Amino acid sequence: MNTTPSPPSFTLSIVDVGGAVLLRAAGDLDIATAPQLDRELEPLHARICELDLAGVPFTDSTGVNLLTRHHRQAVRAGGSLQVVAVSRPVRCVLDITGTSGMLLACDDPPPWADGGSPG
Repeated sequence: MNTTPSPPSFTLSIVDVGGAVLLRAAGDLDIATAPQLDRELEPLHARICELDLAGVPFTDSTGVNLLTRHHRQAVRAGGSLQVVAVSRPVRCVLDITGTSGMLLACDDPPPWADGGSPG
């Protein structure tokens, strides 16, 4: 019997259009996976950065702390970090922690954020 835990499943895709960067995350954002997102966001502080969390079904305080820290660092560096799509469970966590007003670029996730098709 294999009792070795499987590695956390978290993926990021990055679309760099010159003026702005879009990061699409998929998988749980927690203490095990946050370092991956942290490494990608670190060099982007002076840029316009949009984060799509529609594919993230769960985040914990580690994820929320990471997002707020990078948001503040981006503002200080003359850039921005905004969440442009979010799953309902993550939206709930952002609402409960009082960070949705700071992090979300819009009030509600797009209709396709929970598995529907875009457009």
